[in-house]
Amino acid sequence: MAGSSYILSPISTGKRVATIDILRGVAVLGMLAMTIQSFAMPMSAYLNPSTYERLSGNDLYVWLISHVFADQKFLGIFSLLFGASIIMLSQKAQKEHLRSTDLQYKRFVYLGLLGLIHAYLVWYGDVLFMYAVCGLLMFIFRNKRTAVQLRAGIIFLAIGSAISLLLGYSVALWEPGEYEVRRAQIWDQPAQVMADEIEGYHSNWERQILTRAPQAFRLQTTGFLLRYFWKISGMILIGMALYKRRVFKGKHSKKYYLKMIIYGIGIGLPLVAGGVFIDFLYNWDYRISYFFTSQLNYWGSVLMSLGYVGIIVLFCKASTRSFLAKRLADVGRMSLSNYLLQSILCGFIFYGHGFNLFGDLDRSAQAVFVLAIWVVNIMFSSIWLKYFQFGPFEWVWRSLTYGKIQPLAKGD
Repeated sequence: MAGSSYILSPISTGKRVATIDILRGVAVLGMLAMTIQSFAMPMSAYLNPSTYERLSGNDLYVWLISHVFADQKFLGIFSLLFGASIIMLSQKAQKEHLRSTDLQYKRFVYLGLLGLIHAYLVWYGDVLFMYAVCGLLMFIFRNKRTAVQLRAGIIFLAIGSAISLLLGYSVALWEPGEYEVRRAQIWDQPAQVMADEIEGYHSNWERQILTRAPQAFRLQTTGFLLRYFWKISGMILIGMALYKRRVFKGKHSKKYYLKMIIYGIGIGLPLVAGGVFIDFLYNWDYRISYFFTSQLNYWGSVLMSLGYVGIIVLFCKASTRSFLAKRLADVGRMSLSNYLLQSILCGFIFYGHGFNLFGDLDRSAQAVFVLAIWVVNIMFSSIWLKYFQFGPFEWVWRSLTYGKIQPLAKGD
C-alpha cells in the first residue's frame, strides 16, 4: 500500500463487536484444553489416548472432559469466526471505498508465513497455516448469498467425512502389511518410536526442529488434504453466513439462540459421547476409531460449536460489562498473540530448552498447566491493552499486511 489513505482505520474499542471478541477469547482459551496433550506427550497420544500412559482414574476423567467438551469444538468456533473476519474486513473496506481483495490476500499470505514459522520452530500442531490456505481459497465465496455459503459449507464438511469413511472401507484393499505400517505410524506407535520423540524434545532447540519438522510436514500435507482442509473450510463458509445473518452480533431473539443450544448440544453431545463409548468398546481399534467413530466427533463437534456460540451470545446479551466478559474480550482482541503465547509457554514447560517435562506429566497435571496458562493469557491481555491498540503479533501481522509499520501505542 502506498500510503495511509489505502489503510483501513483500526476498529476502536467502542465500535468493536464485544460478542465476537468474547467468542474469540473463549475459543483460544478452550483450544488449549485439548492441544495441551500435543505439547506434553508423543504425537500418537492425541489421536489414540490409550497408546501412552494410563487412561484410568483422574486421567480418564480429564481426558473425557477435554475430548467430549473441547476437542474440535473450540477450533470450530475459531473457524466460524475466521470466516466472519473475512466478511468484516470486506465490509469495512467497502464502507471506506477501498478494494479489499489485495489486502485480504496479503493478510492470508502473511498469516501463512507466520504459521510456517510457528509450525517448524515452535509447535508442529499449528493451525495458522491451514487457516491461511483455507481462507485464501474460500475468499471467493465472500459475496455469495448466505444460503449458498451455508450449502457450500455443508458440502465441504460432507466431503471431509466421506474421505474418512472411504479410506476406512478401503482397508480391505490395502497391500499386505500396509495396515500395520500405517497403524504404527500414527495410531499405535512402537515404544522405541515414542522414546525417540521424547528424546528429541528433551534435546536442544536444533534437535527439536529435526523431530518437529516431519510431524509438521505430515500435518500440512496429507493430514491437511485428507482431514483438516474440508472441515476448516466448511466452518469458515458457515461462519461467513452466520456473520451476514448477524448471529454473532446477538441480533436475534433469545428463543433463536436457545434453539442453537438445544439442537447443537442436544444432538452433538450424544454423538460425541457415543463415539467415545464405541472406541472403548472396540479397545481403540485403528480402523474403527480412526476412520469411523471419529466421524461422530467430527459432526458432533460442528453442532456443539454452534451450541457453544448460542450459549456465549446469550451470556453477552445479558452482560458485556461484567468482569468476566471484559477479560474474555481482552483475550479475544489479542487472540493471535494469545494463541502463540500458549505455544511459547508450553515450549518452555515441556521442551529441552525449558523445564523439559515432555512425556513426564499425566493428563491431570497437564490440566493444572492449562489453568495456569489461562491466567497468564487473561492477565497479559488485560495489562497489554491498557497501553496498546493491538496485541504484539496482531500488530506485526497488520504492519506486514499494509507494508508499513502501524501505530501500536494508544494515542499514536
